[in-house]
Amino acid sequence: MRLPIQALIASIIVLLMAGCAQLSPQQVAFAPTIPTEQLIQGQGTVSLAVTDNRATATIGLRGGTYAESSIISAQYSLQEAIESLATQVLVKAGMTLTSTLPDTQIEISLDQLTYSVSPQRANIKRSTALAAISVKVERDNATYVKNHRTTQYIDTVGYASEKKNAALLNEVFDTVLENLFSDAGLEAFLSN
Repeated sequence: MRLPIQALIASIIVLLMAGCAQLSPQQVAFAPTIPTEQLIQGQGTVSLAVTDNRATATIGLRGGTYAESSIISAQYSLQEAIESLATQVLVKAGMTLTSTLPDTQIEISLDQLTYSVSPQRANIKRSTALAAISVKVERDNATYVKNHRTTQYIDTVGYASEKKNAALLNEVFDTVLENLFSDAGLEAFLSN
């Protein structure tokens, strides 16, 4: 009888320690996977500038006992990831990239990419990712400005794993980029 009680106590201690465990920092590899065909179309020459205007490089906190040390950040430059994808999309759209007297100037800005965790019920945690991106296009004496924003979440028992965090963040990043590059208003502006 004594052995099962000791096993029960040991199991409770292990569960408590797991519940109080510190989650390590996480670096997410962002690699946009949206198809570059059947997106916007355009014509002429274009210059492209991409900026990361987020207030901080920290995307969010994973949670845990020492939440302030369990930060989530990007493994590689998000600005470069967006610029690489935008270049592919614009070339497939029928436009020629140049820095010398372009017909059109495109400025893309990553304004937000955040991750937060909130308790739901019992041991259920909700991980929420938000991405916001904006575009400003100038051609002749006209300007087109559009903001895109998307939010997605997952519910998990306890804190989400690194794999689930990476999938959620990549999905929200892909969605906001696909919204940008499939925008009918942007296509109409680029095609005139």
